[in-house]
Amino acid sequence: MSLKESAIIDQVSQSCRMLGLLDITHAALGHVSHRIEGRDAMYIKGKGPGEVGLRYTTHEDVLVVDFDANKLEGPDYLQPPSESFLHIWMYKTRPEVQSVIHMHPKYAVLLTICQKPIIPIYNAFGSGVQLAIDGIPTYPRSCTIASDELGKEFAEAMGEKQVCLMKGHGMTAVGRTVVDSTLNTLALVELTEMMYQAYLLGDPTPILPEEIEAIKAARADTRPRTRGSSGGDAGKLALWRYYSSLAEERAVKSEMQRPRR
Repeated sequence: MSLKESAIIDQVSQSCRMLGLLDITHAALGHVSHRIEGRDAMYIKGKGPGEVGLRYTTHEDVLVVDFDANKLEGPDYLQPPSESFLHIWMYKTRPEVQSVIHMHPKYAVLLTICQKPIIPIYNAFGSGVQLAIDGIPTYPRSCTIASDELGKEFAEAMGEKQVCLMKGHGMTAVGRTVVDSTLNTLALVELTEMMYQAYLLGDPTPILPEEIEAIKAARADTRPRTRGSSGGDAGKLALWRYYSSLAEERAVKSEMQRPRR
């Protein structure tokens, strides 16, 4: 295994730990993957009789799985997730996608159950507003994406978006890197939690149209910033470091409870 491949597996396992420790999903459910360059295969967190929850993921919990959802490499006590097809069809239909994440965040699921629209309700508060401006599709079925047929159907429903809700089920996020897909996941969770709480208080209203246009213009401007957040890839890495550090703090507290094989 090359150093690059090892680094990608480390990022997949780190993303799993981060999302698990931040309670983005429930129980042991959810998985993170990354496309393997030059092969019809991916790295993905394993499931099965020897699996551990996301927050306890290590390098050895990441499998090599082909685009027929067959395990190519990995320990005997782990097997491909049943929803490997969700990841596979993202990679088959969207060449730019290098990483896929599927999670079950509670508030996102509740909004889909009650068919509550997601709108851009904040601006400077957080990056989730960009997802709301772009529009977030909802896959109308709550079933497990456990076949090629369902994987293709889901990919068509998600289209070219960075995130997609799944009615009564969860969400999926994609990105050019594990960092991208992880931060898209966290941004969507932030947004759906805010939307849920806003609906409890009353009738949410969107930010001003001119603010929406300013957000679009700022996103299109790739010049380095001289004040505030560095933006772009540098800004994403800064946010990744923050969440990594936060997850590490929580990991110290939970290490004594780690299940042992």
